Amino acid sequence: MRIALVEPDARQAEIIERLLISGGHACRHFPQSAPLVEALEDDAFDLLMVASWCGDLGGDELIPRARHLLPGLPAIVLMASPHESEIVASLQAGADDCIAKPVRGPEMLARIDALLRRAGVRRPRNRARHGFGDYLFDSARYEASFRGQTVTLTPKEFRFALLLFTNASRPVSRARILETVWNLNRDVRSRTLDTHASRLRSKLQLGPEHGWRLTTLYGYGYQLERLPITNEEEADIADANVRSPEKL
Repeated sequence: MRIALVEPDARQAEIIERLLISGGHACRHFPQSAPLVEALEDDAFDLLMVASWCGDLGGDELIPRARHLLPGLPAIVLMASPHESEIVASLQAGADDCIAKPVRGPEMLARIDALLRRAGVRRPRNRARHGFGDYLFDSARYEASFRGQTVTLTPKEFRFALLLFTNASRPVSRARILETVWNLNRDVRSRTLDTHASRLRSKLQLGPEHGWRLTTLYGYGYQLERLPITNEEEADIADANVRSPEKL
């Protein structure tokens, strides 16, 4: 997961960053809130970890500003010897959790994993074939089979599609797509993501008439949804499946 850490204490930031990396996360450190707000204009993260005082702004003030730019961003506030009133105030201001400093590594990583599970993003499992309803993905050949058809995808299209189907009905952030499809390459432009999404809609026929909808969540990412199909549409699909061998 890509984590934004806002911590003015350089020593604390270094410790936390090392712990996050050891837990398999990517971390970008910001010494104050202003550089984070500027970065969120072009970048995205899966989680925000913010000190109760960021050097130029309170953590409870930064969280709503960050969510204005990146809706739904999970947030954890880091506190030095917190009092109950401080914890309550941070949670009421929008924080999802609070962690005392100095952090305890295993506890911090467990809390992060629990929060990200609740956020709902999943990783595709590492296996040769993946089935989602009438779609079957073959990792060895980068092929997708559905309704009697087989299409070949580029490696990036294949990873993008697999990520979307694995997280069907869940919003998938731009940060997660960059990490999975482009290996954290931050230079990828939004237009490139839109182009790949458009190709997937066409190649995989992701339209309401086939029971799927791929939506662009502007400023955040994408969401693939499975839609209910009427009896008439089910009959049309079944008829198409019967006729497809004759067309081939």
